[in-house]
Amino acid sequence: MSYSKTESLHFYAYLCRKIGSEEVVKARRLLYISKDIHKQKHYIVITSGSKGEGLDLKGSDIDIMIIDPLYVVYQSDNDIGQDWRIALVMDTEDTPPCFTQLQLNTNVNTLPISLKQQLQQHRGKHLLSSELYKSLALHKLQDMVPKFQINIHGPCISDINDTMDLAGCLKCDQWVSHAQSWISRPRLEWPSPELISKITLCGTLFVPIGNKGSLNENLQWRISFSVAEKVLIYSFSHTQLLCYALLKILLKEIVNEKEELKDLLCSYFLKTVMFWMSEENETSVWRPDNIIPCFMACLKRLIYCIEYSTLLHYFIPDNNLFYLRFNNKQKNTLINFLKQSHQKGIQIFSSSQTLHDYRRFQCETTRSMCEINLYKVIGSLTQYFYALCYKTNSSVLLYTLLSHCKSELSRCIFKHSLTSVYQQMPCTLLNVNNLNNKQQYKLYKHELSQLLVGVHSDAVSGWLILASFFYGHNNYLTSIDIINYTLSKWAAESSLWMITLKQKKTLKLMSLLPFPYVVFKNFRLNLFIPTELKPPHIFDTLISISSIPFAHFLRFLCCYHLHDFRTSRYCISKLSETVIEYSHSREQRAIAIIYNFLLLGIAFQMLGETELARTYFRIADSMICMV
Repeated sequence: MSYSKTESLHFYAYLCRKIGSEEVVKARRLLYISKDIHKQKHYIVITSGSKGEGLDLKGSDIDIMIIDPLYVVYQSDNDIGQDWRIALVMDTEDTPPCFTQLQLNTNVNTLPISLKQQLQQHRGKHLLSSELYKSLALHKLQDMVPKFQINIHGPCISDINDTMDLAGCLKCDQWVSHAQSWISRPRLEWPSPELISKITLCGTLFVPIGNKGSLNENLQWRISFSVAEKVLIYSFSHTQLLCYALLKILLKEIVNEKEELKDLLCSYFLKTVMFWMSEENETSVWRPDNIIPCFMACLKRLIYCIEYSTLLHYFIPDNNLFYLRFNNKQKNTLINFLKQSHQKGIQIFSSSQTLHDYRRFQCETTRSMCEINLYKVIGSLTQYFYALCYKTNSSVLLYTLLSHCKSELSRCIFKHSLTSVYQQMPCTLLNVNNLNNKQQYKLYKHELSQLLVGVHSDAVSGWLILASFFYGHNNYLTSIDIINYTLSKWAAESSLWMITLKQKKTLKLMSLLPFPYVVFKNFRLNLFIPTELKPPHIFDTLISISSIPFAHFLRFLCCYHLHDFRTSRYCISKLSETVIEYSHSREQRAIAIIYNFLLLGIAFQMLGETELARTYFRIADSMICMV
């Protein structure tokens, strides 16, 4: 089946909309990089898996690797240097490729009991047991969060819904000799010598899982190249990344839907296929106008590997990932299905949840198409920084991000993050009672100056928080002026989308985009939130409310206190129209829709229309039960 360049370009544009454009992927990666480089107090966190790679596919969980600071791994006794950490030495004498045992090189009598419990004697050696290591980690985590249901899943500790995987791992600061051949083997263009050099400096990780079926499986650790794999995927062109995403969607949404095929393949196999294909082809092949042939070639290679039961590990080729992976029945069923998929071409995705509407896709980019992707990125950035600053020192976090701001995109995200944090900074200050007039005025000016910086985060949310601030100080007329200005910005700035897209400066103009939510931190203590919204109506410490409904509600409150009941009625009618419209929107968060109905209920209750108020409160209550 042949495909024209035009159809490939059309499909590429569609995938950029559904999976993410280059800029969206970069923004997602920066989000997780900023999390990784913000070192925790006692450990280093590495985000891996699809989300860490810049993909946000349906059903993708969050994979987090936590490097244990207590241990350090060496390849041999000769490599051991002076180190306060507990030294372990690799022992691969009785292990298959990609696996090792870890022998204790520290005096066992100096170890605390909790660490001795992870050791097991084998042939006169003290070995660190991967099974005991995971069990102890599971018990520790269960003690910390007793209500959180968790279990062991492979090398990870996962929640009961498999939405997050935590893997404790150990680190060797050197590139292990078992993968030495990867550095110098013949290849065309990818990866480049510079990239190889960068990867080898990252060292190697070890995760607590043994080779399934091995005699001493509980004592073995798998050699992990997660950091190297993440660096390699970051070097992919966008066409390569989209081909990788297509393989993942094919597996999760089509292959795994067949009961007889479920779990025969995993994402790691697809990643390995992509690495081999990238190494064996010229980089010029991976072009937008060639994306369909590229994907079909990757699928064909996967079929070939299954047919011959051979998929060599990318870094340690002695390890055949498909060795004894399938029985004959499974193998034949899987091959037949994938061959049929190959014959159908990209039409196979018509049965997928993510890409089912390809044939209805129009090449012309509309506001709504781009709006969804950018709002997701901006929203996740804002929510992430609010949530992280809620737990950590925001100045430390912003300094960490600024230290790594080398690109225009990262500087843009830094600016957005900084102004977003300034929106919430006044809420982090301790409330001081019994201030005299001079002190109150000084505090007022200080809070106002921070909120004025916060208005530059986007087109509306910062302004609405500022309007709420003036409302809290009974300055209703100023609050109304700001609300009216904000509503006019919402309408006017929305028209900038097409101009922005044509100029290709979308992320440069993030501050001009109308963010759809107003986010409040420390909700119960926040002095800028209208008192009408505080408990018992509100039940969270970090909440987002739809921007436009909140604007109409806040204007209603101002008019109500000014005894302008005619305008108050008008505000309620506008609020009602918006709430009904938003309740049918798929892009609105469920919790935001709940608050929209609460706003209506509160407004009608204040006007004495109790029956209408009860109706909207009941709607909100019923939705809360469903969330």
